[in-house]
Amino acid sequence: MRSLSIFTLLYKSCYSFKDIAKFRFMDIGKTFKYVFFLILIYFLPTVIKMLVMDKKYSDLTSTFDGGSLVIILPFYIIGMYILYAGIIFIKISFLAWLAQLIAKSTNQSLPYRNSWRLVAFSITLPTILFGLIPLLNVTIPYAALLDVFIALIYIFFGIKKMPVQKRKQLS
Repeated sequence: MRSLSIFTLLYKSCYSFKDIAKFRFMDIGKTFKYVFFLILIYFLPTVIKMLVMDKKYSDLTSTFDGGSLVIILPFYIIGMYILYAGIIFIKISFLAWLAQLIAKSTNQSLPYRNSWRLVAFSITLPTILFGLIPLLNVTIPYAALLDVFIALIYIFFGIKKMPVQKRKQLS
């Protein structure tokens, strides 16, 4: 599993519950790299819409000259990326706790570290879909709830694809 590229992980996380269940054993470093890549995919459409389509930084141009804007804009973009990263990490941590509850209700053993990794790969499709929303100029009512609902479906089926541990019988 170490040799899988980030793009392979992204592709398989969109459709394969069995692979998502396997990815729970991925190295935490590789999982963090994947999450930061996923955040970048989620973040880029917002930046493209802001800078290219809407030019929302234009109200900054009246306050700052062109040279200052060249310095301020990258810091603004980096700050936004850090904010998005924090939100996604909190989301993964909360959903990992819910994944443990789901696993417990299905009589599966899922330590928190494995549930965190499973959730990190389970949120791929909803994160990409809802990341593209700004480019489409579409408003989806209750989008955050729909995002979490889709993620929970992926988490549930990922947990269902985990092999059931055999209990030792007492003799």
